[in-house]
Amino acid sequence: MKLAIITGASRGIGRAAAERFSEDGWELILNCRKHFELLRELSERLEKRTSCTIIEGEITEELLSKRLGQAALSSAELLLINNAGISLLSLTQDVGEEEYREILDTNLSAPFRLTKVLIPYLLRARQGRILNVSSVWGISGASMETVYSLTKGGINAFTRALSKELAPNHIPVNAAVFGAVDTDMNAWLGKEEREELCREIPYGRMADTKEAAEFLRLLSVAPPYMTGQLIAFDGGWI
Repeated sequence: MKLAIITGASRGIGRAAAERFSEDGWELILNCRKHFELLRELSERLEKRTSCTIIEGEITEELLSKRLGQAALSSAELLLINNAGISLLSLTQDVGEEEYREILDTNLSAPFRLTKVLIPYLLRARQGRILNVSSVWGISGASMETVYSLTKGGINAFTRALSKELAPNHIPVNAAVFGAVDTDMNAWLGKEEREELCREIPYGRMADTKEAAEFLRLLSVAPPYMTGQLIAFDGGWI
């Protein structure tokens, strides 16, 4: 059984990834922390072509075991896509403590906890891989998005470090480092701001979510010798 676990699947890159992997026959576990109605609608539609389970809120080992069973988890070819993420446009000195903690937990702590839960199953099955969704801001940093940049920099470091732990077991860990993707996260941009941003990108436009999902699919079938890599998909931007 090929089983893809995708966080942040209700919208954007995660939703497009769920649709793309369902086309290849992957069974799916889809997750989000908000927008549950969108996730349910997606699940109902995808169940016409593959098995689709939704978990609302944080994915825990107890929930996974209850939904799938220990035997299925231990034998499946697991693909974990840590995609869930939120951003905040704010000067650093104006970031509230609650805002800071929410971004840190969603973008960094939750992926760490979920990965920790799944590692024993990956090791038992002796197959599978981990893909972390990151951002160019985790490499270059972005003014007015320092907390987001902090978390994506952390994801990049986590990817590098974990890949070294799991390489002896031939479990690849890589990060898709996205540039500007046309999602709700960028909906705050006005027309002139979008045009200015697109002029900065050598390719001349933002990526769309289908392209981002296809990039994740390509990484999912790359030779497992490729591990510990931060692979940019940014139209030559950074």
